[in-house]
Amino acid sequence: MGGLRLFSEFLLIAAILLCFPSINTDATCITSEKQALLGFKKSLIDPSGRLSSWNDNVDCCQWQAVICSNKSGHVIQLRLQNPVDDLELALSGNINHSLLNLTQLRHLDLSLNDFSGLQIPTFLGSLKSLRYLNLSQARFQGMVPYQLGNLSSLRTFSVVGEFWSSLHSDNLQWLAGLSNLKHLELSHVDLSPASNWLQVINMIPSLVEIRLSSCHLFQISQLIHSNFSSLTVLDLSGNDFRHFIPRWIFYLPSLASLDLSKNLFLGPLPRGPWNMTSLNYLDLSSNHLDGSLPDELIHRNNLISLNLQGNQFEGSLDGIRNWSSLVSLNLSENHFTTILPNVLFTLSSLVSLDLRSNQFQGYIPGFIANISNLQNLDLSHNNLSSSLPSELFTLKDLVTVDAGGNHLSGPIPSTIGNCTKLKHLRLTDNSLAMSKWLYNCTSLELLGLRGNALSGSIPSNLGKLSSLEYIDISKNKLTGTLPESLGQLSKLETLLIYNNLMEGMVSGILLDNLTSLKYFDASGNSLTLKANASWIPRAQFERLGLGSWNLGLQFPIWLQSQKNLQYLNLSSTRISDTIPSWLFNSATGVVSLSHNQLHGSSSPLYSGSQLFSVASGDLVPCLISDAGPLNCLPGVTS
Repeated sequence: MGGLRLFSEFLLIAAILLCFPSINTDATCITSEKQALLGFKKSLIDPSGRLSSWNDNVDCCQWQAVICSNKSGHVIQLRLQNPVDDLELALSGNINHSLLNLTQLRHLDLSLNDFSGLQIPTFLGSLKSLRYLNLSQARFQGMVPYQLGNLSSLRTFSVVGEFWSSLHSDNLQWLAGLSNLKHLELSHVDLSPASNWLQVINMIPSLVEIRLSSCHLFQISQLIHSNFSSLTVLDLSGNDFRHFIPRWIFYLPSLASLDLSKNLFLGPLPRGPWNMTSLNYLDLSSNHLDGSLPDELIHRNNLISLNLQGNQFEGSLDGIRNWSSLVSLNLSENHFTTILPNVLFTLSSLVSLDLRSNQFQGYIPGFIANISNLQNLDLSHNNLSSSLPSELFTLKDLVTVDAGGNHLSGPIPSTIGNCTKLKHLRLTDNSLAMSKWLYNCTSLELLGLRGNALSGSIPSNLGKLSSLEYIDISKNKLTGTLPESLGQLSKLETLLIYNNLMEGMVSGILLDNLTSLKYFDASGNSLTLKANASWIPRAQFERLGLGSWNLGLQFPIWLQSQKNLQYLNLSSTRISDTIPSWLFNSATGVVSLSHNQLHGSSSPLYSGSQLFSVASGDLVPCLISDAGPLNCLPGVTS
């Protein structure tokens, strides 16, 4: 047994040595290439010390990011991509033409660095041995040089700009020289002048991957003959085509992934045979496609991910039982009006199901539990009725559930206590009642129950959900005051409890414990703030709503400590005071002070500051000038 184990370990070590050519056992660095690399390093700025091993006393084949041939000692790979997407660690400076001395260089990766203001060097087109060139998201600017078309051995070519990038190419004819190219990515490069882009790329039959996302393309012709028989990935998302999807796309036999999202494609999907027998991933979201789903899509049985969000599809879904391999299905923001089809809940491989913003009717069936791997479910903004089925919350892997904006009623099922992985629960704008079992959901980060039938006091157990960052239980019939246990929610950033029936004291100590709180709106309740005159809250609010609270006769002095306020509601708080000038240093956005007993004139304030007052339920701007007096003009908008 011991001999067998040693032999297995020997095989493992041998495999590692084969996979990592940087482990050089025979050949040593070629002196001229070492000097070329040192010259290259000298032109760079290396804030993270990534190239600290590059010094004259060490064999350059042992330098970090340098890989040499074990046989010849020639440098064949430079892997200089930024290992993390952090500009503070990125290489910058200039790219020295000394790289031309690396005559056997096959792999060059400069991605995710910061060469701001530099154009891609034209001399890179003279590195004739290159098979892999990645210059993506390195902040290059200007024209992509046509000299790169001389790299006839290139297999992978990736130049991805940032969304604001000035990278562009006026003509792609030079791409035809890359006759061995397999992987092409020019996403976020402006190709709008290159009207012949498709004809040129069609001259490269070796391509297996094309990614031209957000390239400002607006023309896509009908090819008489497509040379894309080997193509497995096609991404044309984020362009501006504005017409029907060309039929040739649906005749690509090797295509496994197709992304045509965020275009303005029109009309129905083509009928007739689709020859995409290998298709696994299809994204047609955010277009203007309409009509019913064609049989060619309905009967496709090897799809893993399908995204049709944001179109105008309608009609029946009865035939989708063939989608048994689907892991992710997004039909949101379409015009489906049918009864929620039971067949959806037989797709047992689903992990994510998004049906929001349609007009699905009926009820959620109990056999939704058949989708045993489901993690993310969104049924919001439909016309679903009845109650939430208890079987839904037997799915122990649920992470996100959103069924807001329906006509659901009854209590939240007790089985929700099984969902210990649940992070987001949004059931807003229904007629649901609280369940005490909710407090077993210890991973919960977001709780949205606005506009339901919650009544009674806020349970103290809510404070046990220590991961909560967002709570919205506004527009219910909650009574009592805020439980002190809420002070345990140290991660809470948003607490919205406005328009309930709450009354009683809220202590400054409770608010002090919520140190992460930024958005607190409890307007429309008869609460009283209990805090001493010197109290200063530890939180810095961006939204603060205390309308209808009892705050005393004077403006709360502690508001002076607030420097980030964009929204402040102090309406109907029984204040009888002049408006202090410091208020406008604290609140720079929307302020509501209506239905108080304000009197006198304001002190000199910032010119152009803007105050909002509520008159008859409408926000009315009151402009403050350096002259001082408050000038409220009902019905005037700025």
